[in-house]
Amino acid sequence: MSNQNLGKTGSNLPTKDIDSATSKTNLTVRTLPVPPEAPEEPDMNAVYLKAYAGKVDDLIKLLAKVAGSKDGAKIIKNLPGFEGKSAVKDLQKHPETFIKSFLKNDDDLESLLDTIQDSKLGDKLITLLEKTPAGQALLKEIADKIESELTEYNNAMIQYEEELTAYETALDEFINPAFLPQQDDAEIDEIIARAEAEAEEEVTVEDAAEDEVIVGEEDVVEDEEMTSDEEAISDEEIVLEEEILVDGEVPSEEEITQG
Repeated sequence: MSNQNLGKTGSNLPTKDIDSATSKTNLTVRTLPVPPEAPEEPDMNAVYLKAYAGKVDDLIKLLAKVAGSKDGAKIIKNLPGFEGKSAVKDLQKHPETFIKSFLKNDDDLESLLDTIQDSKLGDKLITLLEKTPAGQALLKEIADKIESELTEYNNAMIQYEEELTAYETALDEFINPAFLPQQDDAEIDEIIARAEAEAEEEVTVEDAAEDEVIVGEEDVVEDEEMTSDEEAISDEEIVLEEEILVDGEVPSEEEITQG
């Protein structure tokens, strides 16, 4: 066996044989499940601004009414835009001044609305405002607008949660050995054995071809040696004839026989 064929036997199968073997099996290719992508969170400040559009004056007037109570004053003086010792009293007397100020400054308005809608202080204020019919009506309208603005996002979140649940289930099945697909070991062994046999057969054919080449080369060498021997015999006969002619004598049949 030539050096180039060493290492081809046993389990070191050529790639094409491995591919041929595996393509004939029913092996299950398992892929890691891909987690779903969460929807982009909305800009809540923008949502609040849309919900309170055209209602800022109503909100400030309600704040001015509850500012006369002890609880109301305590809450309002901690709201953005109402800093200062006299802010609560000024709000009660001149609510229009605060309305104009908030409408001119979006940053202050965003801070106020964010505090009302998304803080413990805001929760206390909403509870206080809901004690009045006007407060209940305004806050219900605002809540409906916010929900409407978030409809698309909420629907996307529902779909995301469903996909996330399916992903977690698939991941558990992928990791848990109990869910691994069962393979037929006997079938796999048979396929590997067949592939090894095919590889051995290919190696044998290659070795046989090399042996034929070597035998052919040996025949050529033998032919060349025979030709050289024949040429040497002919040269000896020519030399003998030349010697006879030089002596000038023709040997008799007896002499030739003796020679």
